Amino acid sequence: MSESDRPQDPWASVPNQGAYPGPVGPQQGYGYQPPMPYYYAPLARRTNGLSIAALVCGICGFIYLVPAILGIIFGIVSLNQIKRDGTEGKGMAIAGIVTGAIWLALVVVIIVLIAASNNS
Repeated sequence: MSESDRPQDPWASVPNQGAYPGPVGPQQGYGYQPPMPYYYAPLARRTNGLSIAALVCGICGFIYLVPAILGIIFGIVSLNQIKRDGTEGKGMAIAGIVTGAIWLALVVVIIVLIAASNNS
């Protein structure tokens, strides 16, 4: 294949400008901000909603004992979800279970004391 048989380079007539100029050097002075890295701060993990509900129900367990029972149930379910999903709120779930159990135990003790005092 000779030189005349080769296709012509369409960019042959463009003067050579040199290599790609690349990024502009650091610009310092008034208002200079260093460039942001390609990564940012890690995102905060979500808090499990049932763990919040467990804590609130556990604290309010003195109201007819229904919230205390719900606090224990929500706490157990949220611990399972936290283990599966990796969300935050394990401490709140445990606190909801503990406070709900304390309210239930307190009511049982009061009922036993009342029953014992009536038999005397």
